[in-house]
Amino acid sequence: MKRFCSAILGLCLLAAACTSPPASAAASSAASAAASQVEWVRYEDPAERAIALQVPQGWNVQGGLYRFGYFDARWMIDARSPDAGIILRLDDANIPAYALPGAHTPPEGQPYNKPQEFQMVVARYRAGQAFAETYAKFRFNSVCQSMTPQASGWKPSVPAIFREMKSQQETEGSVAYECATSQGPRVAVVYARTSEYGVYGGGFWTADPVVSILTTAGRLPESEAIAQHMLDTVEKNPQWVAYQNRLQQEGLAAIQRDFQSFMAQMQAYHQARTNAWNQQVAGFEARQNAQAEQSAKWGEILTGLQEVRDPSTGNTFQVWSGPNANYYRNGVGTTVNSNTLPGPDYHQVQPTH
Repeated sequence: MKRFCSAILGLCLLAAACTSPPASAAASSAASAAASQVEWVRYEDPAERAIALQVPQGWNVQGGLYRFGYFDARWMIDARSPDAGIILRLDDANIPAYALPGAHTPPEGQPYNKPQEFQMVVARYRAGQAFAETYAKFRFNSVCQSMTPQASGWKPSVPAIFREMKSQQETEGSVAYECATSQGPRVAVVYARTSEYGVYGGGFWTADPVVSILTTAGRLPESEAIAQHMLDTVEKNPQWVAYQNRLQQEGLAAIQRDFQSFMAQMQAYHQARTNAWNQQVAGFEARQNAQAEQSAKWGEILTGLQEVRDPSTGNTFQVWSGPNANYYRNGVGTTVNSNTLPGPDYHQVQPTH
């Protein structure tokens, strides 16, 4: 699902070269009871209206679709309870698709990017369990002062929308840690499912879905039930699907017309995008380190909230730290995360720190 365009990604790799086990009855009953106490509201991706899902009413919810090219569209949803007692993330836009090492790819560990098409990384296939272990340490390192492994058997059921393309293999795994934070003990949980896809002369794999949870031990069943309900209600907008199909055709047409010329013309764009992304990552890390010193705002470290100031009004407000370099706002209060000015009605807002 996060790789909305898995089949097209496989097709582009070619062009450039030339069932979860059921939960126990008791666990299922506890999950259903917890979910039934939540009031749900519909949340829609604000960027392209690509996806929608149900989220708990009154929670702080951020995220949606993030586009890295014609064929590379990823989604991520952050949800935090009002008391910050539960923090969830469904998928992660910072996780790319991975190209399997081959004759037409850079060495393993290197980026494999095609300007305006996709941004991948070359890597051997990783099983879901190994991926979950690695991701958990990256995800919670800034909040957990120590991470002690504990038993974890949580494996949510994965809806059919996440299996729209037939894979050669898929594996899943989950990890849990006792997490010591400045606000007291928490439990950190990560579930990951990885799937491998083959194309002529190569292949690629994805981590999707990836679900991370930070909560107290007593609210873990509730957290897992809420995450499952959110996964179960994810749906794609048919109008966006039609738009994405047209966009993919435009991308393929550009490749077919003159692929080498296309690559040369986009060299400057690719470098600018890379520089902007590196600046964004550096800025994000700096903000995370600064926020870590303020225990009262410890929950914001995970959801990536950032305070910005509108120079035209003097007002400050929070935005979600997206993958692009700048933030722009129009006269009706719509804020967009983008590398370039999205339209004449928008003006740039500035981080306060």
